[in-house]
Amino acid sequence: MLRKIHRWIGLILVLPFALQGLTGTVLILFPYFMPARPSVAVPDAVATGSAPGVEAIIAAARTAAPQGMIPLRFDPVRWAGDSALVTFGPPGERHPTFEVLVDPTKPSVIRTHIIPASFRFLHTLHEEMFLLPFGHWATGFMGVFLIGLAVTGLLIWWPHPSLWRSGKWRRTVMISRRARGLRLWREAHVSIGFWVSGMLLFLAVSGSVMAFPFGKALFGIQRPDQGGGHAHHGAGPGLPGEQGLDAALAALRTKMPDAVLMDVRLGGSSMQQSLEVALPAYGPNRPAAVQYDPHGDVLRVTRDPGVQRIGEWMFQWLHQLHEAKLAGPAIIAPLWKFAVFLTGIALVFFPLSGFIMWSLRRRDTARRRAGISEATARQGAGAD
Repeated sequence: MLRKIHRWIGLILVLPFALQGLTGTVLILFPYFMPARPSVAVPDAVATGSAPGVEAIIAAARTAAPQGMIPLRFDPVRWAGDSALVTFGPPGERHPTFEVLVDPTKPSVIRTHIIPASFRFLHTLHEEMFLLPFGHWATGFMGVFLIGLAVTGLLIWWPHPSLWRSGKWRRTVMISRRARGLRLWREAHVSIGFWVSGMLLFLAVSGSVMAFPFGKALFGIQRPDQGGGHAHHGAGPGLPGEQGLDAALAALRTKMPDAVLMDVRLGGSSMQQSLEVALPAYGPNRPAAVQYDPHGDVLRVTRDPGVQRIGEWMFQWLHQLHEAKLAGPAIIAPLWKFAVFLTGIALVFFPLSGFIMWSLRRRDTARRRAGISEATARQGAGAD
């Protein structure tokens, strides 16, 4: 019974599962094909602390941005000689479509880059399968079915107790050198499934949680992140999004000297500024969101990792791990990304190998039946 459930779920959803694995794998690889941020010369004036402000850098980037777009995010320099990055997009859009690389020492535009529409296409395909307005529900249920496939696959594989005692179970997680044809596909399917089962279960569970519309509510997240749009700058909404940013960063350096600026979220007005910072106690994987009130010269922590509820903390980690966006440690982060990448490839392999095994079994069954029919006919002819 378990074999039939496992087989037919895989056969019915062979294409959606393969697309999920393929798009997830490509999304992980995509940033590596993007142009790297160029290095710039660091003049003595910058070394002594008289560098241009961030507002001037964003103003320089605006001159190269397409008409009608606004700055959405500012990525500061990561080390001496690094370039700054300003991303742009249409008003009201969260995902940028245009990037401007700026020399922060002058400031002047180095290069512009259009974020390929194919990236957004792949993201939408992976997230919603283009089944709007029910795409998130469909993706969530696909995750549930994938959990069922992983669990039933493990139950089908589970060796007899005698194999555990003898140690022969190890043969079930390796591909024999003598395997050919159907046996080769079956052993590859089973052994690869064993090695990636844990990662596959995690990605299926986390993907379902993020896909279902009620996923956040299950973890006690009742409202969107307050990272932007709630600052009380006292500035009119018509002012540019970077207005007052230099003062906010100066206050951050003075009042929170241990905080490391990760990026600045911008918008159509200065009221939407939000500073994403890494605090020493929590690190870059649990950033805090800070907003500045110039009237009271006060920094407000609008997302404090120190007061996060357990559900919010768990959801944040599920999101980061599922998308392989760990900021560190230096060894664990790339290893985790590689593990997610391999699991995505395996998710492409499983439905295809399952379909091939099903096809080969049908072919072999048809041949056996044809052989039996032919042998019966010969016996009948001999009896006559």
